[in-house]
Amino acid sequence: MVNIDNKHCTCRNWSLTGIPCCHAMAAIKFLNLSEEDFVPYWFRISTYEETYNSIIYPCNSQQMWIQTEFPYVLPPPKRILPGRPKKKRRLEAWEMNKNGKQITKHGLTKKCSICKEVGHNKKSCPQQPQPAPPTQPAPPTQATQPTNVGSEQPPTLVTT
Repeated sequence: MVNIDNKHCTCRNWSLTGIPCCHAMAAIKFLNLSEEDFVPYWFRISTYEETYNSIIYPCNSQQMWIQTEFPYVLPPPKRILPGRPKKKRRLEAWEMNKNGKQITKHGLTKKCSICKEVGHNKKSCPQQPQPAPPTQPAPPTQATQPTNVGSEQPPTLVTT
């Protein structure tokens, strides 16, 4: 909804920038009003030409600057932060996953390592060799325990 009198539109572009948005321009054209009346004067071509009409003189080069007795201002020394330095490159916004830690695989297609076709992987390959059906397990055998018939008994410890 556009209010031409208050120079306001519900998209808020006109209020934020001062330049009429596309909705406001459509309403202005519909009412057969002049668009220039709704553009602020500092955005007009005449104001731009007036600003840069005079000659702007360039600055002198660094050799012509006045020498002072004060030392040069240098940037602060680089601090070495504690811990191991980061080696991983910074990821772009489109590479970040939802949790912000994993790289997404946008643009990559699945390719099977068995048949080399695109669209499926090794797990769902139609040419994957089927595993052999399990064989009938052998009936459990009874474990025989050795008997101590006729063998020596282990010596017993007698204390006095």
